[in-house]
Amino acid sequence: MAVKDNLKRFIARHGFLEKAMFQYYRLRNAAAFEKEVNHRAACSLFDYTRLAADLPYAPHERVIDNNLYGYAEALKRYGGVSKDLKAYMEHGLFLGGIVHKDQFNWHYPKMICMSLERVNILQKALPEKQAIAVGPYIHYAENLLNAKAFKALKKRLGKVLLVFPFHSMKGVQAGFEEDKLIQEIGRIAKDYDSVLISLYFLDAQVEGRARAYLEAGFKVVTAGHKFDPNFIQRQRTHIELADMTMSNGMGTQTGYCIYLNKPHYIFNQHIEQKAKSRAEASRHEAIAGQTEKERVQAERAYFSELFGTYQTHISKVQQEAVSRFWGFEEIKTKEEVRQLFG
Repeated sequence: MAVKDNLKRFIARHGFLEKAMFQYYRLRNAAAFEKEVNHRAACSLFDYTRLAADLPYAPHERVIDNNLYGYAEALKRYGGVSKDLKAYMEHGLFLGGIVHKDQFNWHYPKMICMSLERVNILQKALPEKQAIAVGPYIHYAENLLNAKAFKALKKRLGKVLLVFPFHSMKGVQAGFEEDKLIQEIGRIAKDYDSVLISLYFLDAQVEGRARAYLEAGFKVVTAGHKFDPNFIQRQRTHIELADMTMSNGMGTQTGYCIYLNKPHYIFNQHIEQKAKSRAEASRHEAIAGQTEKERVQAERAYFSELFGTYQTHISKVQQEAVSRFWGFEEIKTKEEVRQLFG
């Protein structure tokens, strides 16, 4: 994996190599990719097996990470931008002072993040580049369903509790006491008509991973594969269907729920993250130094405590904290997006 990472970063530093790689994957996979993405856009939100299945890599954006979760697609669609962003767009919330190693290598001079706090971290690490905050990425996404279909589904589901179990990462399996989580969901679910369990695509791909939730009477959904440009639209649809949201560990979705005015509850559990190999363990261990890791842990603990009590309203303190980390005040107009990236 280290060899692959080093090769990827070498290519990212050289525009002609990076452009050649981009064109190669577009020529090789674009037709099959677009056909499958269009099919999945029409799939039921509850067809989690199909939605989570692997997709070929056929990038719309030359920066590899910009093709994750549909963030760049949503931003460009919002601003009416048709060409490449020519910037590195962070793929979610980064805690502490961690800066992804790839950002040091991409030859583009701009970086996109959510908050001014993050801008300050990036500018200190990479003073030769321009960091731009655009607020919570979910702002730029649209609901995947039309108004009529959304209204009909909401009526069928009734009052909804949406749950985000802590998810795995590439090469790292997340583990926790699932029975305890299901027990806690059941305790809260008495006040709701439907429970939606949003599984990350890697977890939804694991055979039997959804079984315990389904047996408990819950419905399982997924926002889709990480390369699906409709990921963020699907996630917004899930959140807008919800009356209350819940997780067992904070993540980017925590701020998205608050931004969309959905209260959030974190049921604190011990999460064990087990690497699938020594190489993967070393790779993830090298992501941040000890100081950054301690800061990440402190910030996680802060949000876990802030949202650690079940309540059906968003407090002023919660709103202010999330606004600061997710950049609620940094949302750009359509014209500003065009001026920055058009």
